[in-house]
Amino acid sequence: MKPTNFYEVADHTGNAVWGGASALLAIDWFRRGLDRSIYVSVWDEENEDDFKLITDKIDVTKLVLTTLTEVRG
Repeated sequence: MKPTNFYEVADHTGNAVWGGASALLAIDWFRRGLDRSIYVSVWDEENEDDFKLITDKIDVTKLVLTTLTEVRG
């Protein structure tokens, strides 16, 4: 098994504006607009021809906002 985190950033209407495996890029896209949401899911990428979802997407918006607020002080 090769678990890989997949991040998705959605606008205020729920449409995806970015998706990928980079947490840093996900945060960058998340910070580009108001009322955005950020989700993470885990995929098994062991077989490149047949990725399998391990964990359905989880809304981590509040966690990210809290962390960004604490870091900014």
